[in-house]
Amino acid sequence: MFSKKKWLAASAAAASAALVLSGCAGTESDSSSSAGGSSGSSTESNQKVLQFWAFGDMGLAELIAEYEAANPDIKIEMKVSDFDPHHQGLLTSLDSATPDIAAIEVGYSSLFKAVSQKFVDLAEYGAADLEGDYLDWRWAHGVDLDGRIFGIPTDVGPMAVCYRSDLFAEAGLPTDREEVSALWPTWEDFIEVGQQYVDATGNSFLSSTGYVWNAVKNQSDEKFYSADGSSLVYDTNPQIKRAWDLSVAATPIAANIGDWTADWNAGMNNGAYAVLTCPAWMMGYIQGQAPDLAGAWDVAAMPEGGGNWGGSQLVVPARAKYPAEAAEFIKWVLSADKQLELFKAKGQFPSTVAAYSDAELLAFESEYFNNAPVGAIYAEGVNTLLPLYEGPKERVIDTEFGSALGRVANGEQTPQEAYDSAIEAIKRDVG
Repeated sequence: MFSKKKWLAASAAAASAALVLSGCAGTESDSSSSAGGSSGSSTESNQKVLQFWAFGDMGLAELIAEYEAANPDIKIEMKVSDFDPHHQGLLTSLDSATPDIAAIEVGYSSLFKAVSQKFVDLAEYGAADLEGDYLDWRWAHGVDLDGRIFGIPTDVGPMAVCYRSDLFAEAGLPTDREEVSALWPTWEDFIEVGQQYVDATGNSFLSSTGYVWNAVKNQSDEKFYSADGSSLVYDTNPQIKRAWDLSVAATPIAANIGDWTADWNAGMNNGAYAVLTCPAWMMGYIQGQAPDLAGAWDVAAMPEGGGNWGGSQLVVPARAKYPAEAAEFIKWVLSADKQLELFKAKGQFPSTVAAYSDAELLAFESEYFNNAPVGAIYAEGVNTLLPLYEGPKERVIDTEFGSALGRVANGEQTPQEAYDSAIEAIKRDVG
């Protein structure tokens, strides 16, 4: 793993509030809620109402309700937005009205690290004593170049493959997870199995080529930036070109369904696709969208192993109304015990070091996923992944490549035309 020192030595570019990003990783439209009722409902006059801005479904409703019950003077109201709009809105709010708590995904960590002075140094509330509790590379996402702790890590996103065993049976493919894992030691094998599935069923294997792209680009120690964060390598890194080529090769087996759309959600039920490259947090999403398919979904190994997709930091903006109370909640909800509870209930895999030797976690099986030993599967995923530097222009670069893959899938450009246009756009916008 990278040392924390290497991560902190990486240069942070100046933040820009004028990012042009496409929203392709959110889940829910902008909404507000709390464990105790909807936003705007009356509260006890002596209650402190903490505003919590998040993206997607972080699965925290039950834990928030537990915290409120134990702390009746605290009420936590969540505002949930799509992925990119959430981060853009947080960035532009930092000089005006801010929440008390916010989530920052790792792909945005360097962007916010560049404006870390606009967040509370959580060391003032005892966070420095917690450093050893977390994976060093995840802890580093929330520490700036001056050593200020502006965020504490939530989950990590080790990857596996979630698959429909019933659809595999209909295609004449193995269904046992060990046998399925053995089908695809390489990504080339994975695509070949996908073609066998398409030939046998006439249906798509993947929802989109983006699931190959997201997995392969994260299976290295460098992605768009060099390992130390000092330079951009999106156009020279062979792993990025390999991720592109494999994604293009997967076009015939993919349905070209947009992520987080109604069709994508429905596809988890209706067989529009049979597999998802599946970070741990995806398990909770699948269960929420396809509650009647318990036992039909299962979990197998990722081709070529390793890779992380996702994870966030919880932060307290400097203009928060209740910084001390916000910090106490963050420390509580991200403790080892609560992260274990959240994994068992929702699939978010812990960022706490103790998890990886915890017998309860390692023995945990998911009843929904056909009793797959997901604790052991995802723990192994963390142990084999290579942590990556996530630079300040991460989302801009990724969006350009994603759009280019979409143009290939839609037949608008040849793979070479699309790749060249992506590189040209990135050089123009990023450098």
